[in-house]
Formats: sequence, C-alpha cells, structure tokens
Amino acid sequence: MTAIGIDTGSTSTDAVVYDLENHRILTYAKTMTTHEDLEIGIREVLRQLPREMIDEASYISLSTTLATNACVEKKGENICLLFIGASKAAVEWTLSSYGFESMEFMRFIDGDPDKGIEPDWEALDGMLPGITKFYDGVAVAQIGARTNDGLYERQAAERIAAVSDIPVTCSYEIFREVNVIKRGAGALLNARMSKVIAEFFRAIHAALDEDDIHLPLLIMRSDGSLVSEEYTLRYPVETLVCGPTASVKGAAELFDERQAVVIDMGGTTSDMALIKNGRPKIDSNGIRLAGWQTFVRGVSIETLALGGDSRVWYSRRSVFLDSRRVMPISILASRYPEVIPELESTEEWYDGCSVALYEHFILLKDIDDSDRRYSEEDRRIYRALKEGPKSVLQLAQAIGTNKYSVRTERLEQLGAVLRCGFTPTDAFVLRGDARDMKCGAYGTLITETADRAAGLALGFISASTGRDREWILNEIYRQVKEKLYCKIVEMLWSDSYGTERSPQPPKDLEKLAKQTFSIETSGEGNRFYRSTFSTDAVLLGAGAPIHVFLPDVAKALHTEWRISEYSGVSNALGAVLGNVCVYETVHIKADYTSPRTDENDGIFIIFGEKRESFDDIDVAIRRARELASERAMIQAKRCGAKGDVTVTFEVKKKDIDTDFGLARIGADVTACARGKLL
Repeated sequence: MTAIGIDTGSTSTDAVVYDLENHRILTYAKTMTTHEDLEIGIREVLRQLPREMIDEASYISLSTTLATNACVEKKGENICLLFIGASKAAVEWTLSSYGFESMEFMRFIDGDPDKGIEPDWEALDGMLPGITKFYDGVAVAQIGARTNDGLYERQAAERIAAVSDIPVTCSYEIFREVNVIKRGAGALLNARMSKVIAEFFRAIHAALDEDDIHLPLLIMRSDGSLVSEEYTLRYPVETLVCGPTASVKGAAELFDERQAVVIDMGGTTSDMALIKNGRPKIDSNGIRLAGWQTFVRGVSIETLALGGDSRVWYSRRSVFLDSRRVMPISILASRYPEVIPELESTEEWYDGCSVALYEHFILLKDIDDSDRRYSEEDRRIYRALKEGPKSVLQLAQAIGTNKYSVRTERLEQLGAVLRCGFTPTDAFVLRGDARDMKCGAYGTLITETADRAAGLALGFISASTGRDREWILNEIYRQVKEKLYCKIVEMLWSDSYGTERSPQPPKDLEKLAKQTFSIETSGEGNRFYRSTFSTDAVLLGAGAPIHVFLPDVAKALHTEWRISEYSGVSNALGAVLGNVCVYETVHIKADYTSPRTDENDGIFIIFGEKRESFDDIDVAIRRARELASERAMIQAKRCGAKGDVTVTFEVKKKDIDTDFGLARIGADVTACARGKLL
C-alpha cells in the first residue's frame, strides 16, 4: 500500500510517494511554492511524480506551514472576538500572556451561567451592525462554558447568523476547557486561519482536477494524527503546527533515534522539537506559538522566526536578521529577469543609503475597493504593482512620493503585497551552497540571473555599511547558527524541569548562550572561566538549508548530527504517517462545601450540561470512562475515522495535603480514540 504526502511550505512545495508496508520512500519531488497562486506549485510538484505511482496510491495526505507562518507573522482575517461574561479588566491585565497585541477587535457583554445571569442580548444586538460591517468573522468565548455546554456561545452565533452570513467560531465547540481567555485566543486563531486553509484546499483540488487525479484527501493535525478535509475546514486551528509536526514525524521515521532534537529550517521559521524515548514530545496542555497560548493539543514545537527567507537588514556598520519573511531577490530575478536593469541602477548609490533600494515589491492578491482596511495610499500602491514588480524608487515615483515615504507595511501585513530583499537564501546562492542542498527547488537559483541579482543587492549593503562582502556573508551565517544554538539551549533548559509548564528561562540565559557559542566557535575565551552547554541528544536536520548550519551548531553543543538524502522532504514524508487520534476528558470534582443531601452526595461528574453525583470516587471514575469513551467515539467519527475505533484511558486522581491528611478533590478521566481513515 502506498500513499502520497504533500507539504506546502513558505519556500518549497514537497511531495513523496511512500511505501507504508515496507517503510521506504519510492520517489520524491520539490518545487518552489507559488504564493501568488498555490495551485501552480502543487500541480508542478505532482507532475514530477511518475503517473503510475500516483494512480496506484491509496490517498493523498497533506501538511502545510501556511497557517503556522500566518500566525508567526500576525497575518489573517479581520476577526472580532466576543467575550460573554469575561472580565474586561482581567483580559486587559493578561493581554500579552495569551498573544493579544490590543483589545480594539474585542467586544464584551455580561452573562454568567454559574451565577444565573443571562447574557445581555440587547447589548449584543446593538453591537451587531458595527461588527458585521467592519469584520470578516466572529469568535465567541463565554465564561462558565462547562456549566451549560457552551449554550451562550451557540445562542450568540444564532443571533449573528440572523443578521449576517459572516462565519462564527464558538470556542467551546473546539476546546472544552475552563480558561475563557485562552479559549478565546484559540477561537480567534481558528477564525483567522479559516481562509488560509480553505485556499490551500482550493488549490489542491484545482491541481488534482486539472490532471484528473481522484484520491481521498487527508491532512495532519498538530498532534500528528490525520483528519478529514471536512473536519479541517471547520476546525483549521487544529492544524496550527501541522507542517512542523509532519517534519518531526518524518525525521523520526528517517533516523530512528531514541533521544534527539529535530531542527526543521524552512523559509519563514525554524521549528524544533524533542524526541524522547523514540517519540515526539507532546504538549497536551496546549500549543504555544509566537506568543499565542492555545488549547490545541500537539507536538511540543519551539518556533523561531528564522529561515532561508528571513530579511537581512543593515544599520551603519552592522547587519541583522529580521523576523519577517521576504522573497529572496535571487528568486525574484529568476521569475522576473526584467528587474535586473533596475537592480543594476542601484550601483549609482554605492556611496551608501539608509533605504534598501534593491528591495522590490510584488502583488499577491487583488484588494476590494470597498475594504475599509486599505487607505488611498494603499490603493495607489496596489494599482502600481498590478503592472508588475517595482523597486522602492519605482514605486515612490508611481505613487508620487519619495523613497523615504513608501509605506507598504499594511499591505504586507494583510498578505496583499510581498517584499523582496536580501536573505540567507541569497547568501547560499553567492556562496555556492544552493548547489549542495538536498532540494531540487533550489536548482532554479543556480543561474547567472539569480547570482547577478544577489550580487548587486550584496554590493549595495556593502557600500551602505562600509563592510567587506565576505564579512557580510560570514556574519549572516554566524547569526543563523547563533540563533539556532541559543534556541536549542533554551528548549533543553526548559525541558530539564520535566514538566509541560516549566518556568520561563532566566533573562540572562540567552546572553550566556551567545557568549558560550562565541567561545565554542572561536576557541577563544577567558582562561579562568568557561561555560559549556552540551547534550547527548542527536541533532536531526530537516529542511533544505539546514545542512549548511547544523555541523557547527552540533559541534558547539558537543553532540552528533544527522541529515539524510530525504531531509529536505521529511515534512512530506511525515504527512503520510498517522491515523485518527482524538482525546476527550471528563472532569470529576469533589464538593466539600455544600451540605450533603439525597441530590448532592459530594462527588460530581461535570460533563457539559450533564451532572451526575456519586459518593464513591471509583464509581464516579467508571461512569466518567463511559462518558469520555462515548464522546471520543463520536469525535473520532467526525474526524473521518472508518470502521473499528479503539479506546484507551488515562486517569489522573487529584489529591491535596491538608491538616487532616490527604484529601481527594477530584480526577480527570481521558479517553483516547484511535481509528483508520480508510
């Protein structure tokens, strides 16, 4: 039995044909991701696979970093977050802890089922005209959702649906947890990611239909399980880190190491995860990504805003790696050779300039004239870029301003415009490392046009900083290695506590790690003092560029490293590995405060609107197993499981020490339902 795995990343789109019974890759392909039209890249990578292998495959399984990258880059739809009963002051106080940058898109109404307070529906009705006019969707999170099974959220969704067709995400439908702010963050991300995932599936279907390919589609969730397309379109947040998760599973399959650190370097991010005792470490309390705190169960991924397409910036005599992704100037020139004369004209500015005149801009999507998010200047920029790529100077001239006043940030943030500049990928081209990468996609960069474009941009940076070109290239490589090293040190430090919620690393850890990395790589240091970070975990490389940096990082950590011929497609490999796996938890709590009656025996099962009381914890646990199993089975079927579904259980009893001895305060009973999708 064979299957096809496809991963669409920020730089490349990868595909593998995998023999599931004999555990081997039969063939693979790579091409550049075409952000302006994802269908093109997907169709191209499929056409590189032998047609007979496609016809023999049982299914196509997908992963993508598009949702991850949108989260990291703070991109997504314009969504309103409605809180019912949550304290506005509490949200404001903890704002940044959950990933929120402001409260301007939030709305609050009263309502608390625990206190018998109905929501202030009149207040919501008064808000709806503004919400439906200015937002593309709504996420709803209510306090006390366990008490009434999220009833207030569903009622709010019905009131919104009565006046508008904008989509609504109810947080308790996805996350059955108490923390309303954290649920709100997850619901907001779900709403924001909907269009990204929908566009991904649209592109997949268009590419398959054009080549008359008819195979079932599956997609990887953040915990490494697979789910159906239908489920994913409804709950896209569940795929938040499916791309990095697929890379981790692929690396685990390729190398079979019991203790390892997987480092997957892509275009936008470098994603890291631990393999402990042969299995990826799972964060069952919820993924943390780019500051966002969610309840999404998944592989514990540490995401660093660093990749082959990270923007290189300069100031005075220094160069820096920016956290945002840009299109490498070499890729731009390969696709649009007509930009070369404009790049050559920047040589006139080789006496130095604080504006990166080699940077260009391309249009990714059309914008709606009625969309209030775009200013008149944004629309002038849009009209200018419809004619094709333009440099900073060309764009300034087209919109009637000067090079210092071109403002494309909002268009970039909303995904309408993509900046093109100098990146580590361009350094690979100039150094010749693109030739050695296990990545056919980089073959498009091994051209005189790509080399010329990268060289002209580097010349401009050199002239503007007064630094030698070779020094700049060395510094870019050094900074990439240092950032990888410091992130691995931080991750290993946090893991050493042995809990899923370890304390924040000490504020000076990064400073110490940078100092240590400098000593390890230069061989110089204070002879009376030398700090060392080391690990027995093997570093496993995934992603096309990683082999350039991994040896020096491993050496500085006093450990071994591994890469494979298939490291560049480990994400596509991981995408085909897995089945349906869902978890449902029933919470039991003891109530020692209320007087016992015939209706209240002191120990409760809390399960949405169902509340059952028992005077024996073991009896309560048996009933909780039944309820958790029932709900897990239903959820597994919703995810697309076919045929038999097996259920296993985990019981965590909760006790506390008191002056009168050990007191039982409750238990959590979790059912895990596993099944096949085909």
